Amino acid sequence: MKRIIIFTVIALVIAAATGHWYYSDRGRFTTAPEYTGLARSVSGNDLVSDRDPAAVLRFDPSFQYIGGQKFILYGVADTEQHFFVETDDDDKLKSVYWVQYEAYLPEKSYTYDYDDSPLRVKLGDYEFFTDAEAFHYDPEKKRKAGTDGAMVRQFLAGKGYSYPTEVAYARMVYLTDASRQKELMIIFMDDLASYELTAAELNDGGANAARWPEIEQAHLDRIRATLTMLPLAAAQ
Repeated sequence: MKRIIIFTVIALVIAAATGHWYYSDRGRFTTAPEYTGLARSVSGNDLVSDRDPAAVLRFDPSFQYIGGQKFILYGVADTEQHFFVETDDDDKLKSVYWVQYEAYLPEKSYTYDYDDSPLRVKLGDYEFFTDAEAFHYDPEKKRKAGTDGAMVRQFLAGKGYSYPTEVAYARMVYLTDASRQKELMIIFMDDLASYELTAAELNDGGANAARWPEIEQAHLDRIRATLTMLPLAAAQ
């Protein structure tokens, strides 16, 4: 009898843990990606959007457009992603611009809040809430499916690309109107190998942690040098 009780308790604990994992995993509501019928278009190295915001993102010629996709993120947000990459002589990924237009579905009342982002970066007349960091990318690490980042990695893998091992990262977000229900997010990732540094060296406690402000500024300056944002009317 005692053994039966123990097995029953274990089974209940496992069931509860499994249920918690399943119902807390928002990624299961993310829809499969679609690659056609995208709302934004590309002309040369211009990514053209007629809404949210009506603006053109103009990328440096060193970057190549490799496509885009759309899906419903977590079942709550209409999401469209586009990708511009810079590669080395062996066609390995050096840098990537991940551009994401995202808007909560009309029936959702959620809003975006980035007020605690420590940085502000301006591209033309557009000010972005900005965060930056250095990180080590382990392709073998288990990650959740259905996140926007997972969708990016899946897309890049389909094109034969993977992130560099050591990455300088910046996330920039522009809220397109007062509702705070729509955003343009631009993420720029660059190979730290060009600085001959690793994320561990630059992060708190690392041997070169004092150099992070310098690297962070160089990373943001590279964005300003390789990406221009113009109102749609001014770009035409």
